[in-house]
Amino acid sequence: MTKIIILIACLSMSYFLLPSYASAEIMSNNLNNESQPSQSLQLVTLDSPEHCVLRTPAKTIEFPLDSETQQFIRDLQSFFHDLKSPLGSPAGLAAPQVGYGLRIIIIQIPESAKARRKDVYEVVPPTVLINPSYTPVETAGESKDWEGCFSVPGKMGEVYRYNEIHYTAYTPEGKQISAVAHGFLARLIQHEVGHLNAELYIDRLRPDCRYDSVENVMKMLKATTEKSE
Repeated sequence: MTKIIILIACLSMSYFLLPSYASAEIMSNNLNNESQPSQSLQLVTLDSPEHCVLRTPAKTIEFPLDSETQQFIRDLQSFFHDLKSPLGSPAGLAAPQVGYGLRIIIIQIPESAKARRKDVYEVVPPTVLINPSYTPVETAGESKDWEGCFSVPGKMGEVYRYNEIHYTAYTPEGKQISAVAHGFLARLIQHEVGHLNAELYIDRLRPDCRYDSVENVMKMLKATTEKSE
């Protein structure tokens, strides 16, 4: 498996789903090492020396998977299991966020998400998707909601996403998945696939989208909830 080689001179850059995507401790990642055990995976942020991996389209994976890619997936699953966000377990993570330019994401929607969001229609166990892509169901429209991202720590922004998408991907065993996602799952997949295409949620902020610190957003959302009760 080939890891992204970070150029010493990175050219100019433009500057995640639920708050559970939000900030984590900033850690840099050594991209010059070979396949490593899970404890060596580290988050890459826009402030990391290796940030160019976040702005480089990820490499398509070929099947059958080689041994190094299989090991990386095991490491990613372990890392994701131990990863925490301000609201507990994270919803998703893409390979570029830990320094690997590969079209691999891992997502989950725990049962507890139903209590926090009205657009959660299904529980999803931790699931690895390889070479995921999607097409929007444009007749379902778009909606705006807050997102945060481990790659942009400490911040959250309102982002428009399609309410419904048709997505395809492969399991690590090479089985193709083709399905329709609604609501939060659709938002989650769009967010993570964005990482594979060198896109961050901040690139999708429109003039009417608010952008603030995680702390301020959480205070605002709490106040809004209390007012509506």
